[in-house]
Amino acid sequence: MTATGAGDRREADGPLEQDAAPGPATRAAGARRVGRELVRGIGRSYPDSDLALWAAGATFFGIIGVVPIVLVSLRLAAALVGADVLTEGVAAAVAGIPQGHGTPVALRTLTATALQMSPLQTAIVLFPASLYGEGLRRAFLQLSPASPNKFTGWSGRLALLPIVAVAPVLVLALLAAGPVVSPLYIAGGSKLVLGVVIAFHVTFVLLWIALLLLYRLVGAGRVGTRALVLGSFAAGSVIAGFLQGFLLFLAIPVDWSLPFGGLPVFGAVAALALWLYLIHVLVLVGYRLTLTLDAHWGPGP
Repeated sequence: MTATGAGDRREADGPLEQDAAPGPATRAAGARRVGRELVRGIGRSYPDSDLALWAAGATFFGIIGVVPIVLVSLRLAAALVGADVLTEGVAAAVAGIPQGHGTPVALRTLTATALQMSPLQTAIVLFPASLYGEGLRRAFLQLSPASPNKFTGWSGRLALLPIVAVAPVLVLALLAAGPVVSPLYIAGGSKLVLGVVIAFHVTFVLLWIALLLLYRLVGAGRVGTRALVLGSFAAGSVIAGFLQGFLLFLAIPVDWSLPFGGLPVFGAVAALALWLYLIHVLVLVGYRLTLTLDAHWGPGP
């Protein structure tokens, strides 16, 4: 990046102007102007606006790191509550999701693999898991006026570790909702609607916590608390709804391997990679919203 480009990154996110006039018409006009500024700010990235590219990069690191993170989270969760309790919780949760596309089998296999890992294996798995933090830090930097440095990768890896330590608690909280939600999903009708509402709110709260930590620890630079809370709240709510839609997608009897000549492995990997990519688009948009709100409100605690 040239010196001019770095200067642009430092200057582009200055606080937005705020109207001080007390009149109702002026306030309404000011609110509309601020809304337009927020929308333009969300669409800005550095050195060029290419959110799709940054999301694709984060997805690449996610493909490497997400499965190891899940394995470590399940292994630590089992250490907290016991292997039997964890297995029962996963079984209850799996019972309520669509049974097609091998999803239940994959979740049971992940759980069984995690329970068999030794402490040494768990420590080794942390290395590829930490690569996800590097990918997210690099993607966040493209949406921030901050500039990368030679320690960007390691900063992202180390910053992700506290979130991995909290992840088992979030996993257990999600599994605790399984015995309540799964029977409602299976029953169908109005009970299915109630199950979706409960699942959405549980998922939303857990995602809100996870994204708040992610934007604070892995994100580039320090963000004010008010913008951090609101930005992660908005991103968590949208992603929670998207995940409910993904469950509906799993229930559709579509052969994922058709575009790949009937090869099931390629179809499954492509479909899950696409889902992961869309998730990262939403995560990055939420982070950009957080930065834009922070620029509007100015430095916060």
